[in-house]
Amino acid sequence: MADLADLPSDITPEQFFTEVLPEVLGEIESLPDGLGTERMQFNITGPGGGEYNLGIDPNEGQGIEGLTIEEGQATRPPICVTASVADFQSLLAGDLRDKVRDATGGLLIGPKQLRKAFMPDAKVQKIKTVSGDVQLRLEAGGQATVVTITFGGNPPNTAAPRCKVSLGMPAIMEMAQKKANPQQLFMQGKIRMDGDMSIVLQLMGMLAQP
Repeated sequence: MADLADLPSDITPEQFFTEVLPEVLGEIESLPDGLGTERMQFNITGPGGGEYNLGIDPNEGQGIEGLTIEEGQATRPPICVTASVADFQSLLAGDLRDKVRDATGGLLIGPKQLRKAFMPDAKVQKIKTVSGDVQLRLEAGGQATVVTITFGGNPPNTAAPRCKVSLGMPAIMEMAQKKANPQQLFMQGKIRMDGDMSIVLQLMGMLAQP
């Protein structure tokens, strides 16, 4: 069984998406009702990177049994996550993961977090109406791990995202330890937003709905 708490620091996207992720998803007992067939895209850029997407294949089933991971680009995915190989490794197997694990005993990305990525199709279709990129900058030890999330099925624009959201280790740890939520941290100045904040507020409102 894959141990997300102890992945090697040089794990490749291919290893993660073809070997580790299928095992982790296999630990999820069930998925929410009302899932559609839209797929979530992951683009890992640079040498050794790759393109992968995951979602429900109705030919395989409607629940967890229909969940598939495919290599390549999905057609107009409602959500696309883009990161460099180095930032991908930092999230999964670098200092950022280690600090969260050591402080909370938990993980930034695990089965519970992955299950939350699967939303009823009605909510996905609402999110699909949002257009633009939100770039997350997770700052720790003088370095930033950068992840760009693109909404609306458009090509990612990592160079000029619609909004940049920056947060340091104190804010990351408070969220990981459930001491504060993003809204509280933003009001405290521990989360910074540059650009068009309306896209973030719009998405937060949609995600808060049942």
